[in-house]
Amino acid sequence: MNGYINLDKEHSDFLSIFDNIGVKKLSLKKLESQNEVDIVLTSLSKYGETKKNLSDIETSSKPLPTLIIANNKEFDQAIDLISNDRIEVVSNQSRVSEVNARINSLLGDSSAEKLEFKDLVINLKTYEAIIDGVLLDLTFMEYELLKFFIENQENVWSREELLEKVWGYDYFGGARTVDVHVRRLRSKLGEKRLDWIKTVHSVGYKFN
Repeated sequence: MNGYINLDKEHSDFLSIFDNIGVKKLSLKKLESQNEVDIVLTSLSKYGETKKNLSDIETSSKPLPTLIIANNKEFDQAIDLISNDRIEVVSNQSRVSEVNARINSLLGDSSAEKLEFKDLVINLKTYEAIIDGVLLDLTFMEYELLKFFIENQENVWSREELLEKVWGYDYFGGARTVDVHVRRLRSKLGEKRLDWIKTVHSVGYKFN
């Protein structure tokens, strides 16, 4: 697929992700028609610039499908964008599987919008988690932690690794933050699912 890419330097790691899932980078100077662009990939801070750069070819009646990368602390700014069905927003900590799922969702593959584990369904489009038909009241970081666990079942993760993978390098909180979020997740998942998140003593946590 052909993509117009405009990223912050801090999101440059995503270039290899896009390459791995088959996105061919387009040159703005050579673009003549909207039909040449399958997907737009941009950082939240570059979103305005990206829209301006594509203004000569993008039509208002059919805006280009756009994947936006946002740092966790920026996510509140992206809430209005998430409601647009031509836009998907991912965290800067997102893995290849989620980026691929959201691109597929934008391009029309609705089956890529969900992660499932037993009676739990996570909707990647709406940022919702539903268990046994009931919507869970999760904070953004609780949602991100639960999603990370589902994507990395059977692995044992230390608190420090979880802070790095879920909260990101720019988070300065201590390891106790992980314990607090795990305790809240267990409570919200319900008593009969307490064993989903296992404590591995002297190491960290495992999900299965």
